[in-house]
Amino acid sequence: MVVNSGNLQVSSGKTAGGLTLDGSKCDNNDKNTQNCAIALDDAEEEDNNSDVISDLTGHIGKWQLIWAIVLSLFQFPSTFHLFSFVFEGAHKDFWCAAPDHLKSIPTAVWRNLTQPKNGCSIIDINFNNILEENFTTALSDTSNFTLTKCINFEYDMDLIGKTVISEWQLICDRDGMVSIVEMCFLAGAAVGSVCSGWISDQFGRRITLMSFATVQCCVGILLAFASSLSTFMVLRFISGVSSMAVLVVSFVLVVELVSGKYRTILGILNLLPLSITYMIISGIAYVARDWRTIQLIGSIPCFLLLVLWLNVPESPRWLLARGRTEELKEIINRIAARNKITLPDNYEKLLISPSDTDTTVSILDLFRGKLLRTTLLMTVIWFSLVLLYFGITLHMNNLGGNIYINTILAGAVEGIAIICSILVVLKLGIRINLVIYMLVAGLACLMVNFVPDGNLWMIITLVMIGKCTIGATNAIIQTFTAYQYPTMLRNLGVGAGNFAAGVALIVVPYLWLMDRIQVFLPMTIMGGFGIIGAIALMLLHDKSPKTKKQQRVKKECLPEHLRVPTAFENSAYKHTES
Repeated sequence: MVVNSGNLQVSSGKTAGGLTLDGSKCDNNDKNTQNCAIALDDAEEEDNNSDVISDLTGHIGKWQLIWAIVLSLFQFPSTFHLFSFVFEGAHKDFWCAAPDHLKSIPTAVWRNLTQPKNGCSIIDINFNNILEENFTTALSDTSNFTLTKCINFEYDMDLIGKTVISEWQLICDRDGMVSIVEMCFLAGAAVGSVCSGWISDQFGRRITLMSFATVQCCVGILLAFASSLSTFMVLRFISGVSSMAVLVVSFVLVVELVSGKYRTILGILNLLPLSITYMIISGIAYVARDWRTIQLIGSIPCFLLLVLWLNVPESPRWLLARGRTEELKEIINRIAARNKITLPDNYEKLLISPSDTDTTVSILDLFRGKLLRTTLLMTVIWFSLVLLYFGITLHMNNLGGNIYINTILAGAVEGIAIICSILVVLKLGIRINLVIYMLVAGLACLMVNFVPDGNLWMIITLVMIGKCTIGATNAIIQTFTAYQYPTMLRNLGVGAGNFAAGVALIVVPYLWLMDRIQVFLPMTIMGGFGIIGAIALMLLHDKSPKTKKQQRVKKECLPEHLRVPTAFENSAYKHTES
């Protein structure tokens, strides 16, 4: 192995059994001998918590914290567009509409006498010859009547108001269109999650974020005025692309402003607005009761974020990787001024662009050598996680009960889980948390099959447990994935995970159609994938940061000459994540 730090290269022997990196053996009398071999196995993947940016500006400060909070606001409109269809396209009860002169007949009586099969068909009779006074008598025996398709429909408006389904009559023989409409957004989200990483690498985090945010705002308003289903579907696809791009790029920008353990902390907290937005949407939908009004209320505040266009900072680590030193110096000076840090003289000499900036990498590199195992397992993990997360999140109305209460409960438990996961991750590490969360989520979904007599509240409780744990997993997975790949392949690795997520997103609408075969079959499938995802995590060779105890053991095991100095101790600097 060669440890390369700028011009500093240290060759070492291969780690084998109880050998250290320079070929010497661990001291059998050392009190940490039992942990030494494990630590040495991980030494090759030593996590550098410091880089030249953090050495100059610190891991975190007031400036970084303020912008981390501001950038997290971009999660609100993205989550709104992602989750709004739960209410805008909610299923509701419907029946064949009565003629005008029979409107006063109670709905229950009208449906029982004229629609013996379902709300899609009605007895074939000339209702113009029937008056309200003799309605019950005339239809006392309907066994000899044939059925015909309904043309006009009425909908139950008590719980949920006007929806996309009721406006364009996506019912009966057109009910399959609901899954296609939902898939339009999710397919766009898949495209946005994969493409946004490459675009932001080429053109910068700031311009990518603000450009997609502008598209997101404009399309959100246009959706409220869509005049046809086809127009709505096209706009939903564009909304999916822009919303997922904003969500991903804002996350990347936040974690690139800080370093050390704060990347994990802020990376998780950056997704906390997702759970808050679920609860806000529920309140908006309860008050508005019309899908166009819901869309407008949720889209207009998005324009407030566009005011930040000229103020949002570029990622200092992206600027360093691209060799844009002058812009980088300007940002470092702003950080130092805000955080009241005194910069050393001639610190510009430390801002050396990586020598491999122009190195060409290919997606095929992810499937070579040791990375083949990592990529295949991460693909399974991402697919399983997204299938579970969005399968539950986007189909809260399939659970039964009050959709508004269910949504608020789901948002609350996910928010609590995200906050608690930070403490657990810092204590136990990332992977063990992901394994536990995926197992619990999978088992909770499977347990739904064993609820006695279909007890509604017990089912909702199990689903909320699954939602809580898989929500915490969703908040951690981006950070975890980034640690599994070397710097040059990091974006490609995350992109491969997002591609698997995109496939899962497209599958989700059709997954819930299986409830026609068996009511709990979708939950069973999601539970199975939760178990599969947990097994894949256990098989993965983890390269994420170690806990403090693990880091202390590793440092004690490493020979002194292999401990890489900081940027100030060495004139040449090894650049880490960008």
